[in-house]
Amino acid sequence: MIGSFKEMNKKREAYDADRPGMKLTHPVFQSALFPVFGSILSGVLLALGFPPFGNSTLIFVALVPLMFAVQSASIKKASWLALLSGFVFFITSLFWLHNLTAKVEGVAFKASVLLGFGVLALYCALYFIPFAITVVLGVRQWVGDNIWKNVRFMFAATMVWVGSEYLRGILFTGFPWNPLGVSQYANPAIIQIAEWGGVSIVTAYIVWMNAGVFVTFRQYTHGMRMKKYRPHFELMIGIVPVALSIAYGMNVLFNRPEFIDTLNVALIQPNIPQAAKWDPEMDQMIRDRLEELTGQALRLGGIDLVIWPETAVPDFVRASRTSYDLVKRMTADGTPLLTGSMDVEFYEEGQRYFNSSMLFGQDGEEIGKYDKQHLVPLGEYVPFPVLLGRFTPVDVDFDAGTGSTILPLKGCASFSVLICFEDTVAPLAVNAVRAGARWLVNQTNDAWFDPSAQSEQHLAHAIFRCIENRVPMARCCNTGVSCIIDAYGNVDRELKPGIAGFATRTLYPRPVGLEQTFYTRNGNAFSKVALIAGATVFFVLRSKGRRQRKKDEEDMG
Repeated sequence: MIGSFKEMNKKREAYDADRPGMKLTHPVFQSALFPVFGSILSGVLLALGFPPFGNSTLIFVALVPLMFAVQSASIKKASWLALLSGFVFFITSLFWLHNLTAKVEGVAFKASVLLGFGVLALYCALYFIPFAITVVLGVRQWVGDNIWKNVRFMFAATMVWVGSEYLRGILFTGFPWNPLGVSQYANPAIIQIAEWGGVSIVTAYIVWMNAGVFVTFRQYTHGMRMKKYRPHFELMIGIVPVALSIAYGMNVLFNRPEFIDTLNVALIQPNIPQAAKWDPEMDQMIRDRLEELTGQALRLGGIDLVIWPETAVPDFVRASRTSYDLVKRMTADGTPLLTGSMDVEFYEEGQRYFNSSMLFGQDGEEIGKYDKQHLVPLGEYVPFPVLLGRFTPVDVDFDAGTGSTILPLKGCASFSVLICFEDTVAPLAVNAVRAGARWLVNQTNDAWFDPSAQSEQHLAHAIFRCIENRVPMARCCNTGVSCIIDAYGNVDRELKPGIAGFATRTLYPRPVGLEQTFYTRNGNAFSKVALIAGATVFFVLRSKGRRQRKKDEEDMG
């Protein structure tokens, strides 16, 4: 194979000798605004790949304009162009964050929300910079008419992007929202490979494809392939991982093992506006709606578990007689109830607050409890309170839970809970499955951001947690999307966002004895390898660039 590629290279080099190149002399291409346009275009194309737009195919070429924009730029200029592209992407795809302004009162707090939104988008955009610098240095060192050097460039660009994306998900508590791979959530065949490398491996072949497209088009714009049609080897190499992942996914979907055990769950979606959850006069309305919807579901019979969303009750269920009496009524027939609730524990030195999920058995007997581990900064606690305390309405800090909890269900498979955005944090799902969970529950309250595309984006991340660990998930959301996701990422949904209702669905827990996936056993091994590889090639390219610049300066001197 290597020999055949070398022969192809020789033939191509012989053919391309003395061929005239495309001269980009038009004023449009020479304009200083052209790179700016390219970087903005990439940001827009990336955003179009995610809900609410959902044009997921665009993601495979979305980085190409940015790569053309920075290819001839200085390191400093490329960094600014990358920052601009990333900012456009995140400010567009996270636009739903502006809805928080309607949930807080006072000009200062509203301004703080908008400022925080901008700062978050700018922070996330920083992770585009290593990729842009790699493109600049890689083009100088490798990109040309040699296939192997072009493939080397494609590898470097891919590893640096994946490594940067992984860092964004873990640094400073992490913000793993909208990695490129998540854009493919609605294409089951193409994402089954996630059971090996998580969402990062999907991101990898997306960037690989982008790099292949860039190298191919660059050969037209820089003096090659002008006289007749030629095979585009880099483009074909770029397509191979995508084709292989689809073939693998189709094989998995058509040959999946049968999940025999069943579980019937009732998902209660009360659709309570966030403002109502803060209004003490609405507390009884909230309880009445929960009771009404739950009663309707229970009358259907055959329910193994009723699930309410995150912080479903308007107070502390274990400290509120009214809310606890509601739980007792709803479990009087023996059907277990899982509810989200705030919780408080008292100590000699004070008290600690938790965002919790509680499982109650017959007549309100508490069976188990899970405390949320991954808290939202400025939403559930205030980091650097002296500095940031004045910019947030949060007046009580929650404490983080210490680990995953396996909740038993009599006669049925045990499960674990992920609260709110915890389903975007892949290691939490891994830890739960390793501990023995055969299926997962995500309880969330997305009323903070609805109506918006946030609900669908949130669902997209949850799909990957199921595929990575081959476990199903029941998602119960205050305002939607409440649904069942099977172990292969297929979504069974009926409750649309923004409506009050309930849905009863059958879920198929992971069979006992089924071998754990590579991802469950090894976690983010692929992402860590990509980070090491990306850091290595970045360092090598930077070192070569410095040596070349020093040599050029000496020659000029």
